[in-house]
Amino acid sequence: MSVSGVGSSSNAANSTTALASASNQFVSEQTFLKLLVTQLQNQDPMNPQDASQFVAELASFSSVEQLTALSTSMNSVLESSVTNLIGKTVTVADSTNAQGYVQGPVSAIVYYANGPAVDVSGKTYPISAIQNVQ
Repeated sequence: MSVSGVGSSSNAANSTTALASASNQFVSEQTFLKLLVTQLQNQDPMNPQDASQFVAELASFSSVEQLTALSTSMNSVLESSVTNLIGKTVTVADSTNAQGYVQGPVSAIVYYANGPAVDVSGKTYPISAIQNVQ
């Protein structure tokens, strides 16, 4: 039996998933909740969605949310510990130098979109280029 004006939740979920993957954006908590409410509003009352699927979706979202929080915390720890390098002598990999590395004191920390970098002898190097801290 079909109810006029009501689509199945799987169709709503499929179109929403396609839209989210097409835009290639991370789904926020608010977006997830809106999708969940839309899914509930558009499900066929004669053939309701299995409740275990909603529980699985919520569990997955909770895991992603916790991993995002952990990543944010780790980035915060990294950024705060980088400031302790100012004034310390470091050895950084530098393929443009004949020796393959540069050694000198860290004079500044520069924050780029992809992470912090150290300024050694007037040139910036990513944190991953540091080989030694003295």
